Amino acid sequence: MANSTPRRICVTGATGRAGRVVVRHLAEHGYDVVATDAVVAAHEARAGVIQADLTDFGQAAEVLHGTAAVVHLASIPAPGRMTPAITFSANVAMNFNVFHAAASLGLSRVVWTSGESTLGVPFGTGKRTAQRTGERAGLDGGGTPPRYAPVDEAHYPAPGTTYALSKVTGEAIAEQIARWTGIPFVGLRVSSIMDPGDYERISLCWPDPHERKWNLWSYVDVRDVAAACRLGLEAEVTGSENVIIAAADTVMKRPSAQLLAEVFPGVPLTREVGEFGTLLAIDRARQVLGYLPRYSWRDY
Repeated sequence: MANSTPRRICVTGATGRAGRVVVRHLAEHGYDVVATDAVVAAHEARAGVIQADLTDFGQAAEVLHGTAAVVHLASIPAPGRMTPAITFSANVAMNFNVFHAAASLGLSRVVWTSGESTLGVPFGTGKRTAQRTGERAGLDGGGTPPRYAPVDEAHYPAPGTTYALSKVTGEAIAEQIARWTGIPFVGLRVSSIMDPGDYERISLCWPDPHERKWNLWSYVDVRDVAAACRLGLEAEVTGSENVIIAAADTVMKRPSAQLLAEVFPGVPLTREVGEFGTLLAIDRARQVLGYLPRYSWRDY
């Protein structure tokens, strides 16, 4: 950190898959973490996790009070968990309340998880894609192929589900509140999160490249997500910056250019990628945040 004195940071969604790792990572790097989530088990409450419903503005403001910045991870994390209407409404409400409360309280920074879905994920069309997203093809979940690859920040916005639309709406809210207040907002367009326990199952998608075409075979290790959250707090940014957070490689054992040509033959590859290089470009995250993914399933 630029300042050796630990800063008090609120982490929302702190008991979730990414949240637990983010809280631990920030604490290890000298931050004083206030952890909160909508559902808190008894042992988590004893450990100091605060229960708060962020769809209520008053509770969002209360939990942020006294903190210097917020890492906002809380959301309905994927389509199909709730109805499209509930997913959209809850995610937009949580984002607005946290963003507006941060501005009202004069916090110095908001780091939050947007998602790869804002870029057009799920890519591809038809019944299989709809089944994966849990929403109906033709209305929600019927995605189209990417316009080009590697997909970068310029591919935004291309929401294919109401879940993705909630993230696009969140980015629009962040941009305007950043403009009103001068508070920096860092949106992390996070790819499909994995941890080492998931890596033993990666081989299940190797026989059929269509199994993971929906996000161009991308993923990100949860520990790299935690590092990206910390970098989002520390990087010198202004306004609202939104960057892709993915691993440096894909989940496949076949070359990335070959996969793209086979599964999406009409999609141009606009530049060379490494043999197994990610097709969700992380160049902007490297430039803005200094993000360099450290973890790969190939190391396990």
